[in-house]
Amino acid sequence: MAFSAGSGGFNASGTPEMTSTAYDQVLSHAKLSSVWKHLYKKTKPLSRNTTGIDGQSINDFHLDAKGNLVRLAKDIREKKFSFSSLKPYLVPKPSGKKRLICVPTVRDRIVQGALVDYLADKYAERLANNISFGFIKGRSVHMAARIACTARNQRPWVYKTDITSFFDSIPRADLREAIKKIIKERSLHGLLFSALDCEVDSPSRAVASDISRLGIKCGLGVRQGMPLSPLFSNLLLVDFDQKIELSGAHAVRYADDLIFLCKDQDECNQVAAFCKGEFNKIGLDVPAVAPGSKSIIYPPDRPAEFLGLELAPVAGRYELRLADAQLLKLKQELLGFSNIKQLLSRNITLRTLGQSIAAKRDGYLGAYDLCANIEEVELELKKAEHKALRAVYGAGLGIRLAVIGADARAFLGLPRKC
Repeated sequence: MAFSAGSGGFNASGTPEMTSTAYDQVLSHAKLSSVWKHLYKKTKPLSRNTTGIDGQSINDFHLDAKGNLVRLAKDIREKKFSFSSLKPYLVPKPSGKKRLICVPTVRDRIVQGALVDYLADKYAERLANNISFGFIKGRSVHMAARIACTARNQRPWVYKTDITSFFDSIPRADLREAIKKIIKERSLHGLLFSALDCEVDSPSRAVASDISRLGIKCGLGVRQGMPLSPLFSNLLLVDFDQKIELSGAHAVRYADDLIFLCKDQDECNQVAAFCKGEFNKIGLDVPAVAPGSKSIIYPPDRPAEFLGLELAPVAGRYELRLADAQLLKLKQELLGFSNIKQLLSRNITLRTLGQSIAAKRDGYLGAYDLCANIEEVELELKKAEHKALRAVYGAGLGIRLAVIGADARAFLGLPRKC
């Protein structure tokens, strides 16, 4: 006797039983609870107040987490769950332009997180090819940069580029076909397609106008901010990565950032043409090599920037160094500990200030310990730490640092000498 999808056979008592689908397994109450706990733990305290379109924040969800998870699991089990629109937050950039942050509802983030956890594990081998390193379990920015640096010792010319407006330009039809081709669990396709089609809610004409000026078009692209977006990007580019491997080119890709290691300038030009041609086939593009462009050809004697690091020539070989621009960003993060009001909003007090700064600083040093200039980085971060502390003690607490003794300065975590 034949059964439709979802049916199993008969149990020991002779009554029909249903076979559990990937949908049931991936989105079980236990899985949702596990994802929720991880989401709550990894979200910074200040960000837990950010709301989705339903007006609910992580802190709100936390007030009745048990009941909320039971209701979410019930909606999923009864096939009543659907993704909501994304709430837009427009953040001013130093350039005067605005950056769009799309925030899903807490429920949506939990469901997408469960999907990502399952698919990232199940398809890790397919996604973790010799080219792609972004948003793949067991791989990292530093692994990508280290491999690129090693390759440059044999192939010193570099072509670096990134895909123009990548996430906002992804053709949904091509991504939908990639999902069908790669993801074998058909019971999950409906949710994946639904997430793919999520749009930003525009609460006013002004917000809609700002979003439009950013080049975001309804029906095109994948909105950043969704847990599934990075996975979607890798699914779309699986075929591209495979073509690079078959071509014999030496490349490393991290999401939309690409670097090719070449023997000479001619090869750089060839891979630039190859990238443009392949991306144009799926409605994407890379900028032409030109002054000020994000597409750059580096000769052997120039440091090549990639993912905030540099593949720098030193004594006939190449070594990894933290780029000046990235170091500046890290210093600015530490200087963020200099304002008392901001510290209080992050639940940081004088009792925990030193520990909080040290944890941030040591985290950076641990992440970049593979860089040849790590001692210089450590020194610069220490200076930024001391500057932040002086601001808190001086401007914030009114301590006259110039007149206190060396022991008092050391007690405050500052150098003994002014």
